[in-house]
Parts: sequence; structure tokens; C-alpha cells
Amino acid sequence: MENKKFTFILIVVSFMLLFSGVYIVASSEEPIKIGFSSPLSPPGDYESGMINLRTANLAIEELNSKGGVLGREVNLVIGDDEGKPAVGVSIAKKLITEDKVSAIVGIWHGSVAVAQAKVANDYKVPIMAHYSWPDEFTSNHWEYVFRVSPFNSQIAELIIPFIEKKGYKYIVVMAEDSDYGIGFADSFVKLASDQGIKATKDVFPSDAIDFTPQLLKIKSKEPKPDLIIVSTVYRAGYLIPKQAYEQGLTPETEIMAGWDYPGWSPSWWPTVGEAGVGIMYPTFYCSRLEMLEKGKHFQQMYEEKFSQEPPIYAYFLYDEIMILADAMERAGSSDPQKIADALKSTKYEGTTGIITFERREGPGPVWNQWMGHQLFIIQYTKEGQSQTEANIVYP
Repeated sequence: MENKKFTFILIVVSFMLLFSGVYIVASSEEPIKIGFSSPLSPPGDYESGMINLRTANLAIEELNSKGGVLGREVNLVIGDDEGKPAVGVSIAKKLITEDKVSAIVGIWHGSVAVAQAKVANDYKVPIMAHYSWPDEFTSNHWEYVFRVSPFNSQIAELIIPFIEKKGYKYIVVMAEDSDYGIGFADSFVKLASDQGIKATKDVFPSDAIDFTPQLLKIKSKEPKPDLIIVSTVYRAGYLIPKQAYEQGLTPETEIMAGWDYPGWSPSWWPTVGEAGVGIMYPTFYCSRLEMLEKGKHFQQMYEEKFSQEPPIYAYFLYDEIMILADAMERAGSSDPQKIADALKSTKYEGTTGIITFERREGPGPVWNQWMGHQLFIIQYTKEGQSQTEANIVYP
């Protein structure tokens, strides 16, 4: 009798929770585990890593508030790769072999992501890049490696029409010595040269902080370059524009930050100051980008929780976690191999577009790759400007 009474009470409570808009995950099955690897401490780009973690937690909370996936709770298993490939490899192996995750997200630094992709593919567990740019990440055409992010040669190709429109004759790409930095520089130099535009690369250690010798060397060139593209992340991205300004190289030679941190990083203006005026940067988000309903929903949710606008890569990471949930539901399983198979047929209305994973035969990085990105180039005209106040110079 007591058992029947308990069952009745449980049913009543469940219906009350359901119709009051509160959701619970009621399942005796083990939670589904999604692995997360990102730089959360120095020397890695921990500023971005923490945004990645916020975003992933927000997406997991939302999934669980709606009943989880396959009726099971979803847990995020977190690893700090410190921006180091060796650490990233260790974390990927731990997530797969010890934590038994169904997939891995949150990966960031290009060299780390490329190393982790091999591990994930060897163990047959899906890994997804939301803003890691090296072509090498997908160019091996591995079956368990997927990317929502744009990639180096794609970005270089999207920038070239702007370069031609501006009439730049000579460009120097200052690139960090990583798969991201050198990969972008090589792609851009080749594409620019194909269009008759002189372009050279100047590589520096990714942990460098004094760029004076390189900048003075660039300043002494005849003719002087019209543009410097800074292909780096984290500290160097702030210090190169600042030191170029101090050496009198700018504003005569313009600078394009090869990454969109000036648009979202709270450290940009305090670090760069007046040297940031005139700086351009490519981005996949601006006020002209038409958000889909999920994009508006995510933006509102993020802003309400963190009191700031999410950067574009947060949209992409949110999409990836929701795509994984969608793939599991379609596969009826949290088994990594079944998820990978389902991911290949994805057609998901994300935050900024309909996401599918394209696979082009023959060499190249378009393999399990989304190609629906829209590039914008932004320029700051006043110190302290926000991204929404800055000029959209292209298109």
C-alpha cells in the first residue's frame, strides 16, 4: 500500500513540475559525459578558455533543464590544457579512457587542437572545434574530427577581396610559431602572391613580449609595407599594435589583428590605449549579422547570466553542444561511434545559420567542415569604442 501511495505522489509531483515549467532529469541510467578541454591557466589563452567554459556550462545547464539527452543527465568533464600540446594530449586521453566521454568540445589553441584531433580519432571519439583555425585539423579527413569553426586558408581567401579593394601593394604577416599563426601566414602569402600582391611572413615565438627589433626592421623596409597582419593570440596580439605605435610605424603602416579579440576582450583598450585607434580586425560577428532564433535566445541567456555580450566563438561552441545532443537523439545512443555517424548527416538550425558538415573528396581541409560563415572587417576610429560602435569597413 505504501508503495502505491509513493508512486501516486511521485506522479503528481512530476506533473506539477512539468506544468510549472520546471524540468527534472529522472533516469536510473548513468549520465552522459561530454569532455571539455580548453586553456584555463597561463601560459594558455585563459581569457578565452574561461569564456569557453562559461558557454559550455550554460549549454549543459539548458539541456538538463529540459530533461537532458535521451532522458539522461548530461555532465561536463573539464580539463585545463594550459595551451600546451603535450598537456592537451594527456587530457584528451584521460577524458576518453578514464572518464569515458561521448565527445570532446572546447578545444582552442591550434597546435593543441591538431594534436588532440589525432588522439580522438585514434580512439574513435568525436572531437569538435568551434574556433580552432589550422587547416591541418580537418585535412587528414579523419572520421571523428568535426569543425564548426572557420579555418586558416578559408579566412585568408575571404580577406583577399578586401585587400584588393583597399589597393594594398605590400603586406607583412607577423605570425606566431604555431599551427594557427604559420598556417594563416602561409595561406595568405600564397593567395596574395597569386593576385599579384607582395606579401611576406615574419615568424616570432608565441611567448614573445618584445617585438621592437622586428618592428624596427619592418619600419626600415623600402618601400614600407602598407599593412601588417598580426596572426597571433593572447599577449602578442595586444603588444604588437602598442609597440608598433610607440616605434612610429603606425598609423602610416596600418595594422589588422588576425583574430577578433579587439571586439570582445576586456583587456584590449586598457592594454593598447590610443594605439588601438585605426586597428582593423576580421570577425564573423557584427551588427549586420542576422541572428536566427537560437542566436537571439543564446545571446539573451548569456547576457542575463554574465552581463556582457558573447563573442562569436561562444555562439559556435553553444551550437556544437546542441548539435551533439541532436546527434545523440537521432542515433538513439551516446556511443561515440554512433554519434560520429549521426554527425555526418547533421542539418541543424544553429545560432547564425543552418549547420551541415561538408566533405569534399581530394586533398584539403573541407572534411566534416561547416562552410556557412560570414566574414566582416571592423575598424576602430576612437579610443574606447565598442565593437558595435566601430566602423564596418568590409563588406
